[in-house]
Amino acid sequence: MPLLLTGLVFILLAAIAFRLLGEQAGSNSYALLADAFLNGRFDAARCFDQDCALYQKKIFVIFPPVPALIALPFVAVFGEEFHHFIALGVLCFAITGVVWWQITREYQPDFKLALLLVVAFLFATPLQYTVLRSDGVWFFAQAVAAMLTSFAIWSALIKRNAWLVGLFIGLAFLTRQMSILYMPFFFVLMTPADQSIFAVNSTSLKRLFRLAIFPAIAIIIYFVYNYARFGDPMQTGYAYIFPPEWETGLTTSGDWLAFRVRELGLFHRDYYLFNLLHFFVQGPDVQFAGKYLTELSGFGDKGIALFIGAPFLLFFFLAGWSRAYLFAILTILVIAGITLFYHSNGFSQYSVQRYVLDWLPLMMLFVVRTVKKENLGIFALLVAQALFLNVAMQALAFAANS
Repeated sequence: MPLLLTGLVFILLAAIAFRLLGEQAGSNSYALLADAFLNGRFDAARCFDQDCALYQKKIFVIFPPVPALIALPFVAVFGEEFHHFIALGVLCFAITGVVWWQITREYQPDFKLALLLVVAFLFATPLQYTVLRSDGVWFFAQAVAAMLTSFAIWSALIKRNAWLVGLFIGLAFLTRQMSILYMPFFFVLMTPADQSIFAVNSTSLKRLFRLAIFPAIAIIIYFVYNYARFGDPMQTGYAYIFPPEWETGLTTSGDWLAFRVRELGLFHRDYYLFNLLHFFVQGPDVQFAGKYLTELSGFGDKGIALFIGAPFLLFFFLAGWSRAYLFAILTILVIAGITLFYHSNGFSQYSVQRYVLDWLPLMMLFVVRTVKKENLGIFALLVAQALFLNVAMQALAFAANS
């Protein structure tokens, strides 16, 4: 089993390396946003992807600014043609691994089990794929956000520092907006077990202030940022994506996201069934054609169900009940519930849909707390299945797109 796991991880690392060495300029719009910041602007001269906004004849990269700030020193040196975002994603990936190693060792004295848990989070979830695709603005943002939310958990459990928790959640919010919904969980997590989370006294108010000050500043920054771009603090720019001026002849099969945004909106009840089935039911979608149905003709790129692609996460449901566990469940349900009505489910991906990374660190924390040494064998098998499926899906996708 160790040899099999090592081999699968090596293949996934090799896939990242292959993509890293072949990364081309002009694919990640955060380079454009960083260049705009360097030139004292919020608008960009052009767009590298479809999710840019056109407002008052100006082009805007709609995404929150922190990933652009990470890229800014490199763009300052190499210009908007900077094309090493996968390398930056790998750096975030490595830091996330170190952080989770420290979190895991806090609960798991067994070296092998701790290592397997970290490997599972890094390689048997959508995290490895987001790093592999970090040349795209969406994937790079999620690699950064996973690192920041992991740092917040580390700050709460290892450092017991509410200031740091708030700082990292504030930065995560300025990367992936729904990270702000972690805050009630962290308030509960930082409250001593012998104290009520509903107590109103100087101690609880100080704790709340320390946790909330940086997220509050981040929210203000985001409102000001939105107002500076679109004249409305609540306008993120999504209302202006897929503008008719950029019409190139939409096709029913290939431009479904554009049709959804233009005709139904960012959120709509009609998206629910599609998202729900891909979240809980959909397996690998490999399509065959030809007289004998022996020719590989297509490959689904909208993701597969969470517990099919990462079955080891089922250990989350075996965690002991506590108020922190309850608030983790509530946080997951709120974030996941919102995305069930969202126009995209993380497209494109070939294993577990990448939007689960918005709350997966919470689920993984309780998996780390729950798995016991005596569960090592079955846990290793479930991780091996997830790794194998991840490798197989990426290999098939490569073959289908070659």
